[in-house]
Amino acid sequence: MKDMSFYHKHKIEFMNLGSVNNPKSIHGIYPYRGKISALDAAEIIKQLPKDAVLLDPFCGSGTIVYEAQKHGMNAIGVELNPLAVTLSKAKTTPKSQANHILEECERIIIKAKNLSEEVIPIMPTPPANSFHEDTAKEICRISVFEGEMTEYVKAAYFGAIALTARGCNHYKWTSSTVGKNIEPKRYINFYEKLSSKCKKHLYLNEAESNAEIISADARELSKYIKPNTVDVVFTSPPYFDGLDYTAYYAKLIYEMQQVDRKKIKEKLIQKVGDYYENMQRVLDEIEKVTTDDAIIIFVVGDKKVKGELISGGEYFSKVHYRKPSYIMERGYTGSSSQIFDKLNKTQRKEQIVVWDKQIGMK
Repeated sequence: MKDMSFYHKHKIEFMNLGSVNNPKSIHGIYPYRGKISALDAAEIIKQLPKDAVLLDPFCGSGTIVYEAQKHGMNAIGVELNPLAVTLSKAKTTPKSQANHILEECERIIIKAKNLSEEVIPIMPTPPANSFHEDTAKEICRISVFEGEMTEYVKAAYFGAIALTARGCNHYKWTSSTVGKNIEPKRYINFYEKLSSKCKKHLYLNEAESNAEIISADARELSKYIKPNTVDVVFTSPPYFDGLDYTAYYAKLIYEMQQVDRKKIKEKLIQKVGDYYENMQRVLDEIEKVTTDDAIIIFVVGDKKVKGELISGGEYFSKVHYRKPSYIMERGYTGSSSQIFDKLNKTQRKEQIVVWDKQIGMK
């Protein structure tokens, strides 16, 4: 058991955020919806003991796990969305693989260019409508080799698809949302975008600490993680107003793969109706896998649901039988959601809910 005494006596500090975007990093490899700011994650994690075991039960694209690994912590990420699992595994790839990754990327591009026409698949109609015809053919050539890609190259491939879709639509779409199709489509060289993605975001950690990504359900943590082994839980849970994590650019990718995203969506916690009950189950599971003096940090936010603004901090303070030790609130700007804030006439606020198991009330 780690010595957490300092963290029981002192509150973790949370800075007020200006811009929360950090595209010139590994976190810009793919525009995953709802991801926590890497700058924010790093500020919180640097206050935690390096010899502690950290768990992110909703690791999404792996931002928190990557930053914990960078800090020197052993980290565990749990995620159900297959696309997000790939992104998380990509980010936690050891730095020793960097040269192999660049070689792999260029090798796949060469092989794709040399494919004979008869073996090139045809892109399904829905996603094909988002691309220039010649660009779509280049994507299909690369897709032949998706099964042999390492996780990092696959993540770069997915990120290149998203960026290329924006480009083909004259960059009228945002970095995280898909807009209406713009005609005529603009040709974008997909090979160049893929190569650029692989190189631009190749900020791998030295991996002196262990980072494990588990494709699993956070409502069943104790099936995959031993009891009383986690010192810190740090996560940004799914939005409680039902954000669809299989939509937008993910929808394009799943349609290209001919994967039934509805089946994926059904497994995720993103339905408003049973969100409260599901989060209770998750917190009960967290109780099982954490040590007696563990610290649990949830970064949540305000949400406008049916015209009513709901505080995420107040919401989560009622979900768990253990009362939060403290809740911090702050505002921030510069996120990809700022356009929606303007439309909804809201100022984006965020709450950090902290449960300290040693001193928290039951």
